[in-house]
This record gives sequence, C-alpha cells and structure tokens, in this order.
Amino acid sequence: MVLRGTRIRNLSRRFSIIAEGSTIICGLTELNRFNDRLALLGLTMNSNDGETILPSASFGPISRYNSEGREIIHRDQPMETAYHQAEWHWEEWHGRYDRIEQSRIVDVPHQRYPRTFDPPPSIEITIATTDDSNRLLISERILFIPDNYNRILHTVNLFLEIFGECNVMDQNLNSICNAPIRRLNWTILPQGRMPWSRLNNELTPLIERQPQGNQPVIRYRFQSVNAHNPEFVAVGRYGFDGYVIFAFPANSLFILECVNLGNATYVFGNNWETLSQMTKSQILSNDYQRDRLIHTGNWEGRLNSLFQ
Repeated sequence: MVLRGTRIRNLSRRFSIIAEGSTIICGLTELNRFNDRLALLGLTMNSNDGETILPSASFGPISRYNSEGREIIHRDQPMETAYHQAEWHWEEWHGRYDRIEQSRIVDVPHQRYPRTFDPPPSIEITIATTDDSNRLLISERILFIPDNYNRILHTVNLFLEIFGECNVMDQNLNSICNAPIRRLNWTILPQGRMPWSRLNNELTPLIERQPQGNQPVIRYRFQSVNAHNPEFVAVGRYGFDGYVIFAFPANSLFILECVNLGNATYVFGNNWETLSQMTKSQILSNDYQRDRLIHTGNWEGRLNSLFQ
C-alpha cells in the first residue's frame, strides 16, 4: 500500500486490508527518485545495508517531535516557579578609578504553567536490500495491533513529511535482507585530550546556532565538563544534533550534554560502543543513565563530585 501527501490524520479504511496481529514495515522503494532528500537525511544510494540514522528535527514538526520529544503544558493548573540559567554581569571597583567587569552563571526564577515531557518516539530509518537487489528505506517492524496504532500513524507521517510518500508493507518481509544495524548518529572528534581553546573552536558552529543570550551558559557547561580532561569527545549528528558526549573510560563515565538549556546532564557508565548504538529513547530513559544532573546552581559541584 502506497500513501502520498504530507500527513494523514488516522489509520483510515485503507488500513482495514491489513490483518490485525500481522507485522508491517513502513518504508520507501525506488530510492533513486529521492536522491536529494536522501542526501539531506544523511544517506545515499551507496549506503551499506543496516546503516541507520535518526532523522534530523529540521524537516518539520513531526521530525522535531520524533527526535526531541515535546512538552505538554498544563494550562488548567496553577503556575509554578521554574528556573533557567543566564550569565550575570557586574563591575567591581579596583582602586580609585579602575573598574573590572565580572560575570557568573546564575539561576533566574520565572513563573510558568506546569509541564510534562513527552519523550521522543525516536523512529529510525534504515537502508536495506531485498533478495532481488531492490534498495529500500525501512522503519522498524511493528505489530499491527491497537496498542501500536499511534506509533504506526507517527511513522507513516514521518515518511510523508520527509519524502511525501510512504509504503506500508505487510507481506514478503522475509525478502528484506536483515543486515546488522549500524547507527551513524555520532562523529568522534580527534582522539586525545583537547584544551578548551581547541574544543571551543570545534563546538562553536553548534553553539552559535543557539540564541545569543544562551551561548555563554552553553559554553560554561561544555568548558566545565572538558576541564576534567575527557579522552575523546563525540558530537551528535542528524536527530542527535545538539548533543555532545564527553568520554572518560578510565572513570567509567560518559557524560552527555546538550545545547538546549532545558535539558539536564546525563551520566552513563556504559562503554562507548554500547552508548553509541542506543536509540535516543533509550538514552533519555531512566533505565540506562547512572545519574542526571539538573542545570541549577549546584550543577558544577555535582559534576565535580563524579570525579572524586
């Protein structure tokens, strides 16, 4: 079954031909028609079977929710006090005439409605080949049951948003070659301890895409983690754009920081190979993280205590 357009609202009568309890795959065939979109996605016709990415949030609202999740704002509840971090500047007198500008990161309170974080579905897209050598883009295999209808609808709409087309396949699934999954969501910067002046240059393009007022706070966080001399740094790509991992294998620590100021710092004890092959949903869940450092005034103290 082929669907075309930008979005569907529900699993309409067209899905009635699919037997409940069967396994389906959402995907795309005849990939040569979509070379430009494939390039934006981060894949090509020459990508190896099993290469998998989380689509970037840049394609639209469905892709954004898929990779970043969303906040549900409860406007029917009383407002609460929340905090965001900002850089505060002031001048100190040194001697009779000299003044020196000082700055530090402070917690700024503000009122807002309570909100609940709805985690990202993190649907990934994989290159595959059929037994008759046709190249495909495919999603995960999904059981066609009512509990999965929302996930199926989201997956279909993800393909429609990116490509304007989605094939829903429920037959001959065994003809798709099952190559091992290899996720391409991270780029490892040159190995070895990197002074902040050099790492700052590497991360500047990432930081400068954020609002100017947020940039000093982001640099402060990255610099504070880097002060502990990680063995290497990995930068997220595609749907992981904005995430940076600082690796301390000798301490069994892998610290995940993000340019989005609302996020916390995630601390993992997994080795890098395991961490790099996790989905975003797994990374952001409580099942894998060793600690979670909220971005408030005691953040740096809690960070430093990890190394004591």
